[in-house]
Amino acid sequence: MFRTQSFVFLALLALMVLTQCTSAPDRKTETPDKTADVADQDLSLTEEKSAQDWLDEARAAANDIEQHSALIRAANAFQNEQKWQQAVAVLSQLSPQKITRHSQKYYHLAKARWAAEQEQWPQVIDELESVYTQFNQREFRALSLQLLSQAAYQQKNYWQALVWQVDAQRFAEQSSAETIWSVASRVTQSELPQQRPTDLALAGWWRLVDYHHQAMTNPEQLSAYLSQWLQGYSEHAAVEMVERWQETEIRNDNEKTSKPVIAVLLPLSGKYQQQGQAVRDGIIARTGELKEVQVVFIDSEQGDIAAHKEQIKSLNPVGIIGPLLKENVALWAEQQPSDVPQIFLNQIERESADSSANSAFFALTPDTEARQAAQRINQKLPGAKSAMIIAADTSNGRRMVDAFKSSWDNEQAGDPKVSYFSERADMKATVESSLGLTDSQQRIRAVKIAAGKIIVDEQERSRRDISAIYLPGNLQQTRLLKPFIDVSVSPFAAPIQVYASSATHELKNRLGDSDLNGIIFSDIPWLASDAGNNLLLTQWLELRNGWGLSLARLAAMGYDSVSLIQRLEMMNRMPGLTWSGLSGNLHINDSVVQRELTWATFTKGKIALAKESNNAGSSNR
Repeated sequence: MFRTQSFVFLALLALMVLTQCTSAPDRKTETPDKTADVADQDLSLTEEKSAQDWLDEARAAANDIEQHSALIRAANAFQNEQKWQQAVAVLSQLSPQKITRHSQKYYHLAKARWAAEQEQWPQVIDELESVYTQFNQREFRALSLQLLSQAAYQQKNYWQALVWQVDAQRFAEQSSAETIWSVASRVTQSELPQQRPTDLALAGWWRLVDYHHQAMTNPEQLSAYLSQWLQGYSEHAAVEMVERWQETEIRNDNEKTSKPVIAVLLPLSGKYQQQGQAVRDGIIARTGELKEVQVVFIDSEQGDIAAHKEQIKSLNPVGIIGPLLKENVALWAEQQPSDVPQIFLNQIERESADSSANSAFFALTPDTEARQAAQRINQKLPGAKSAMIIAADTSNGRRMVDAFKSSWDNEQAGDPKVSYFSERADMKATVESSLGLTDSQQRIRAVKIAAGKIIVDEQERSRRDISAIYLPGNLQQTRLLKPFIDVSVSPFAAPIQVYASSATHELKNRLGDSDLNGIIFSDIPWLASDAGNNLLLTQWLELRNGWGLSLARLAAMGYDSVSLIQRLEMMNRMPGLTWSGLSGNLHINDSVVQRELTWATFTKGKIALAKESNNAGSSNR
């Protein structure tokens, strides 16, 4: 409230200043092209004059054109002082028709800086894309290009962000290869242009990104790729950085034995023995395909962390997988990071500063599903229609709702609607209330009472501002809620698409579920793709008779952890690298393995990939 009042006050203050300026005696209004512009000469990001000085100069200006030029400088000074509300109050009073052609670019830059402050990234590009080349001063060219790069980055257009960032570094006082790499490292294989750029500096970054993507197929080749890059771009700004990477690769190659060992820490006894065995099954399946890798399993429930460390040290492993249980992960994460790459099979609360280039946290958290559901529904919502979540009133249900809401991004539609039920008996009433049927029934009763003997249409009408419903609950809950939703949508309204989590997908309906026809759900590619023709899954389910799909997901995680450990340092360095695994399309960001899931649907008594689904399980390597 205070901030809003302050903004209004400042806007009125700026308007008063402008009114005083326009009422000054003997002022002439001339066309911008015929008037000397006080901003034509040496507008600077480090003005000696204060914003108030420029406001005073605007008040004393001889004409509207000079007044506007001074006010642009005042806005620039306010922005340099981080006084954003004062700056926008000044900008809001300017008339583009009274700004000279020379000052237009400064006007657009000031508007772009305000848009960036408000995180309105498309507007930043709209303001600057056509004018940034007009800046002759290095500081202004660098600032405009940095803003453009930031705007493209925030919109996940990483290649364009890289192009602008490379250009910005040419005008910066001190260039930084690490700054450019922080952008380049996000470029995915699909984003990377097929043809090498003609610009030599940009071509060097293009080739470096390309070599990393090529090395995902065979990580042993990365050292050779880096050597080739150093030979081809010996004068490039990234040489020193690449040389450090190359030294690490050479050291790792020299330390490898004839048959590399991977040490694996899992609960192979005790309460979580079954979960540990499922992960072990996946690891054995993957290493069996690689042949040259030896695996040593250690029971994390036998002995303490010190004993485990000593045992692992004696193995001289090339990587460590595990532990699986959260409390053991926390104990290991507290230790001094080692030089041995390690994939932790769970996630803990931690500070970003604790991240290590040699480790990553890999967990099958349900929150991931809720966040991706919000993103998918966002992409497919028509117009301003919103989404609804119906969840159990439990700690897990509320966590899924919070995760969904944290990834919701639809200002036009507003926040998603949320309804909770406490027990089975509440479900029907919760659905009817959520979809507006309860209110519709009350209106019908009121009209019937008022109409007396007149016949009144008794068809309830559900709300029409909802186009998707997310059910994060288990199979039993979804089975009960789906029929209530179907009958609660009135025939006058468009059908509402229902989405669910992998908790809806169990062994009993792995090949389809006619009761859930039409529901779209997320799951790992191994379980959602070709449900009836997945030979590896069928063999595993026969081997582990009586085990469910929740354990199969752990087996998939174990399978993928071997591939990740081989590529860990490279993927930690470059978040744009992805690996198509059984548990998702995987990449690493801030030392956390991120999973892109597959979307499937129950249709005609079977499971099929949802239309326009990103099939993360289809390998392209």
